[in-house]
Amino acid sequence: MCHSSIRIFKLLSCIILVFLSTNALLAQNIEGFVFEDSNHNSIMDSDEKGLSGVMVSNQKEVVITDENGYFKLKLIEGNYIFVTKPEAYQFQLNEFNNPEFYFLYKTKKTNEEFRFPRMELTTKIPKVLYFPLYKNEGEEEHSCLLIGDPQMKDDRRLAYYRDGVIPFLAKRNADFYVVLGDMANNFLGILPKEKSISSTLGIPGYRVFGNHDMNYKATENKNAAETFKSVYGPDFYSFDYGRFHYVILNDVLYDGWQTDLFIAGKYAGGLTKNQLKWLANDLQFIPSDKTIVFFSHIPLHEIFIEKKTMRLFFEMLKDRQRIFAVSGHLHTIIAYDYTAEDGWEFGSGFEGLVAGATCGSWWSGPLDKNNIPYSLANDGSPKGFFQMHTKNADFNYVFHSTNEPFDLQMRTYVVEDEIWVNWFVGKSTDTVSIYIDDNPQALILANFLDRDPLVLSNFKKENELGADIERVERTAHLWKVKIPEELNSGYHSIKVVAKDSRGQLFTGKKIFYLNK
Repeated sequence: MCHSSIRIFKLLSCIILVFLSTNALLAQNIEGFVFEDSNHNSIMDSDEKGLSGVMVSNQKEVVITDENGYFKLKLIEGNYIFVTKPEAYQFQLNEFNNPEFYFLYKTKKTNEEFRFPRMELTTKIPKVLYFPLYKNEGEEEHSCLLIGDPQMKDDRRLAYYRDGVIPFLAKRNADFYVVLGDMANNFLGILPKEKSISSTLGIPGYRVFGNHDMNYKATENKNAAETFKSVYGPDFYSFDYGRFHYVILNDVLYDGWQTDLFIAGKYAGGLTKNQLKWLANDLQFIPSDKTIVFFSHIPLHEIFIEKKTMRLFFEMLKDRQRIFAVSGHLHTIIAYDYTAEDGWEFGSGFEGLVAGATCGSWWSGPLDKNNIPYSLANDGSPKGFFQMHTKNADFNYVFHSTNEPFDLQMRTYVVEDEIWVNWFVGKSTDTVSIYIDDNPQALILANFLDRDPLVLSNFKKENELGADIERVERTAHLWKVKIPEELNSGYHSIKVVAKDSRGQLFTGKKIFYLNK
């Protein structure tokens, strides 16, 4: 063989080796074990068993551990390997009481100019991943705190959250909490501080990515959650408690930073194709009798999400018996049922809840006795949070105000010749009745759409120079009835009885003066 032929042969050999090495890297898999760590040392000892039937994902495919707790998955650049917490088990919690259930595989730096911290690169890839789990009995009856939009843009708002929200959350006996996005208000330096403050609740915490938690300088949607993930971990995943399968979704789609104009791009509600693929793979392993709960920032509704995506989403859920979608974003409370009008044409129950905002109307308005803004929301609801209670596969939820007594669920007004009731969590299909004085005959109120009188009153006080009243939103959780003509002048009492679809009763009282 001539020298030139030898050189060509060596060159071809090098190319082949590089090709094979590159493909081996691209197709790199990782294996691991999910196991019960009975002695809590985070090591899979010889006498500790692997857990079978546990879901593990790379945020695209989902596999099930075998009888030894073993799994194998492809590593995808920038994605997490995570374990879906199985029923009656819990992960080790870190110093912030957040479950340690994932491993990040990121070897390439994101080529973006960010103001805030980015995800750390993976410098060492273990040969085997180990995920220890511990027994967590009694999950068939559990509860969680639903925290909408703290929206803190500086340390002053952070102090409002610390002093005006956390103490109320701490009074509730709950198994975990979920912050439904917009922890920050574009200043992402607040995220680590929120995580530290919320850790004082002493229970596991989960967070949803919101449009005000994004890196606005990101030119691509896939990089918008970079800082969020550096603080909290994955932006979509699932976990089980008892007979419930909980799914955290990232439904914020970002157009990207407009480099030529030096301004932030637009965002919209939606789910990426990759996330939809993962969700389909995730749900295939969930028994149909388990209740599915979705946590998103933007409501999962065709008003905010394109119809094509919603049709795909609904199709995945058509055989489910009970579904509940919880979101934030709107700073108002909206309880609703999905119907054929919304595109849900299947027989099973599918409820939705927009859980208001713990910051109310963005920490605005007069200060209370603790120097925290009263911040009445535009729908008339006080700032607050929800607690979801479960038993077996059933659930309900209760609203708690952080301004008013915990049991405040409604306000009653006399508006000219009508009695109005604003029942914060009422659905338009629920019933509201009143009893005036000692009359045992109930008056049935009609649901209608309008603006809350207290909000209008506050709006006028703060905007005496003719600001646009259209900024005050109409709400659908209002009911009204005419004051009976036979009622005499003088003071009268009103007892309100509201009944929801579960048969739960909520009551309120009002004293008013009638001047004829």
